[in-house]
Amino acid sequence: MNREATCTGVEEAPLDQSRARWAASVLFLVDGIGFGTWAAMIPSVKQTFALSESGLSIVLLAIVAGALISMSLIGSALSRHGSRTMLSWLAPGYAVALALMALAPGFGWLLGAAMIFGAFKGSLDVSVNAQAITIENAGKKPIMATFQALWSIGGLVAALLVGLALKQGVTPLVITLAIAAALLIAALTSSGALARGDASPTKRKRGFSLPNGRILRIGALAFLALFAEGVMMDWSAVYTRTVAGAEAWLAPLAYGMFSLSMATGRFLGDRVTAHHGGLAVLRVSGLLTFAGLLLIIAVHQWPLTFLGLGFAGLGLANLVPVLLGAGGRAHEESIGQGVAMVSMIGYFGFLAGPPSIGGLSHWIGLPGAFGVVVVFALLLAVWGPGVLARASVNSDAPSGSSSD
Repeated sequence: MNREATCTGVEEAPLDQSRARWAASVLFLVDGIGFGTWAAMIPSVKQTFALSESGLSIVLLAIVAGALISMSLIGSALSRHGSRTMLSWLAPGYAVALALMALAPGFGWLLGAAMIFGAFKGSLDVSVNAQAITIENAGKKPIMATFQALWSIGGLVAALLVGLALKQGVTPLVITLAIAAALLIAALTSSGALARGDASPTKRKRGFSLPNGRILRIGALAFLALFAEGVMMDWSAVYTRTVAGAEAWLAPLAYGMFSLSMATGRFLGDRVTAHHGGLAVLRVSGLLTFAGLLLIIAVHQWPLTFLGLGFAGLGLANLVPVLLGAGGRAHEESIGQGVAMVSMIGYFGFLAGPPSIGGLSHWIGLPGAFGVVVVFALLLAVWGPGVLARASVNSDAPSGSSSD
């Protein structure tokens, strides 16, 4: 039996590769646009509810709580029903949850809606990546970086739409509801073409198993990388508005700048990693991220903040594909389990980063709090390659895809 199929639970079933890839691409865009809309609207939410940085961090923590709860449950549901079935209701639910955030009449309602949004966000992320692995294994061709690039493109599209609509005087409520409606239609019309065959209730072990030491070390690097990515996504617009002095309509485009550079890096990622290797990509990526963040906290002018976000986006773009690939190779039994474990550790950093920075900024300000992410980027550049080399089963293996 094919080893990749065994590791991920893919059954020997016919797959319309082009239709499935198209449908999965749409859902990666839905995921990115939905989260990008929230990220771009954060300054408006902060103003509407008169939130301080610490108050906003409570909202972000509610999203974290919802996501962590849902991610602890989604694995068994995916095993029983498969990613196609789960996505058929998770993707539409995600669009509805985004609308609930906009409709919240008070802070308490906002916290509840944030937890619901986080729950759908966490479940959707795991499920759409499981679908991507299913398609990738069936086609025997690395495409994960391209899917992740589409997620970043979705964030860019959201930032542009929100920024331009605010410039025209459209209210945040109308903007969010219109985008949510479009995402709902896209989700409902695309889920039927997704790939089947990744439900495997009889193959999955019962109980919980701890990751091995190699997985933990790679997961620690993923935590640092995704901590930085989450902070950039949730705080870039607020930082550009409140620290760098950008106008209200311009601030959401900061997130768009970051997303554009992330997408550019990811579209080039498979080729660059295949040519130079994962260790070199990790080192250069950490240095680019370090340089971009240092520029952001050193010079408080929005054009240079945009430039710093561009450097940081390019730096962070290919860390996840490299680290997920290393995690898959580092697991003793299953590529899929290694990828899942590294993803879970890293995603905790993605979710915990924004509220942590928000809480810290209450005491030392946003530029000072961003200094933590600068240190993380330096650790990735200096400490990361050695850790990755020691943790990998075969450090010479290609790292361009999560299915390596």
